[in-house]
Amino acid sequence: MVVDDEKMITTTLSTMFKLMLKENVIVYNDVEQALACEELENNKVDLIISDFMMPKMNGLEFLKNVRGKCPDTVTILLTGYADKENAIKSINEIGLYYYLEKPWDNNDLIKVVKNGLEKKELADHLKDKYKEIETSNREITRLYELLKHDYNKETESTKNLIITLANVIEAKDKYTDGHTRRVAMISRMIGERLGLEEEKLNALEIAGIVHDIGKVGVPESILNKPDKLTDEEFEVIKRHSEVGETILKPLDSLRECLVPVRNHHEKINGSGYPDGLKGEDITIETRILAVADIFDALYSDRPYRNKLPLSSVKDILMKDVNSECLDEEVVRMLFDMIDKGDIERVFE
Repeated sequence: MVVDDEKMITTTLSTMFKLMLKENVIVYNDVEQALACEELENNKVDLIISDFMMPKMNGLEFLKNVRGKCPDTVTILLTGYADKENAIKSINEIGLYYYLEKPWDNNDLIKVVKNGLEKKELADHLKDKYKEIETSNREITRLYELLKHDYNKETESTKNLIITLANVIEAKDKYTDGHTRRVAMISRMIGERLGLEEEKLNALEIAGIVHDIGKVGVPESILNKPDKLTDEEFEVIKRHSEVGETILKPLDSLRECLVPVRNHHEKINGSGYPDGLKGEDITIETRILAVADIFDALYSDRPYRNKLPLSSVKDILMKDVNSECLDEEVVRMLFDMIDKGDIERVFE
């Protein structure tokens, strides 16, 4: 917004900003009309340039009133030499971003406006991120308190609750609908083929259901991002396994699930996370869950690609076996399920 009682100045500045910065510009030659405008009432103005000497209200009074309505709007004052002292005082008084003396240099003004708009964009971005983090933290706290109340419930009752919570995660991540159910089924089927006893099979199935519960703490903008994640965004994603363990700890009946939930992204060669475990330090239940999780991710639609054909999925899994990321015997059991058609009923 440009506010000046001289039309020649507002026209010149408006034209310059539109041509050189490609920004939307609104102008006012009446300071009272500017203060009452819809854009300020709805907090839609990123930056204001105001003259100092104007009828009805000077620039400092105007920008002070603007600050009361829109405290985050970046403000710039155009002053004559005689008003320089007032402009300097106003930097702290009204949070003035910058002042320029008349006559100003157009290149300097363009640079100041560009920097001011970048400052506002960064501040808005940080505010949005802070709101996302606050929302995620509230969700984690609410979920943690909810689970603590079920500390002494029987396993089956807790399992039903966890299924509901897992569904909440899947509703948040639109690209993983049914993921936890399929991972749980595939994990149990592999465990049966490997001869695990019933108690361990039950714990493995529940671990499959809750393995991504920590994603409640991941912003939806990251979960559903269609492009490649930045390093910072991937670090946020990586924390979900530790957050999941923290959420589930109060439930004594789920203690057998904690290790697979925390470690389902560990690799046999030690290249995984969060602890960089290697070889025999990774339990058989964790190895099974890791293979089931990767298989379903490859054989399902994701934000960045469509699901892969089974032949391609098998090639990728064997590559991970050869690089000592995944357990060979577990992968062989999965391939047997694929070859016999048993895997298809999981996706019905």
